[in-house]
Amino acid sequence: MSSSPSWLKKLAKRATLQLHAMDLLAPIGCHSYYNEHSNQWEVTLFASSTEVIGGQFDGKRNASKFAVDLKALFDLFSKVHHFEWQALPMGNDDELGAHISIEGSFEEHSVWFRFLAQAPQRFESGRYIITDELRLEDVW
Repeated sequence: MSSSPSWLKKLAKRATLQLHAMDLLAPIGCHSYYNEHSNQWEVTLFASSTEVIGGQFDGKRNASKFAVDLKALFDLFSKVHHFEWQALPMGNDDELGAHISIEGSFEEHSVWFRFLAQAPQRFESGRYIITDELRLEDVW
C-alpha cells in the first residue's frame, strides 16, 4: 500500500482495528484499485493464511479466526449507499468468497470496501508456523 493515498491507508488501518481476533491473527493484506469508469476506489482487506512448515501437516494453510464489529466498521463511512454480507462463494471462480461489502464515502472519496472472511488462494501465506523450531514467522 505504499503508493496508496493517505486517506486510503487511514481507512484500512481504522477498519483493521474493528477486528477482534479469536486466535493469533496473521498479517492483514490490502488490495486497492481505482476504477476510472465509476470514479470509485475498490478496497479489499483480508487476514492472510498461516502455513505449516514441517511435521505431519506440512503445507496446510489455516485461516485466521476473527469477528468484525460491523457497527464500528459501518460508522467509518460518512455515507453508506449499500451494505451486505455474502455468506458463501458464488462459484468456483469467486475469489472473494464470504465477505462484508460496503459502498459509500470515506473522507469524500467514493469507496467500495470489502472485508474477506479468508485470504484469496492466489495470495501466498502471510505467516508460517515452523514446527521444527516451534516458532511463528511473519512473511509479510
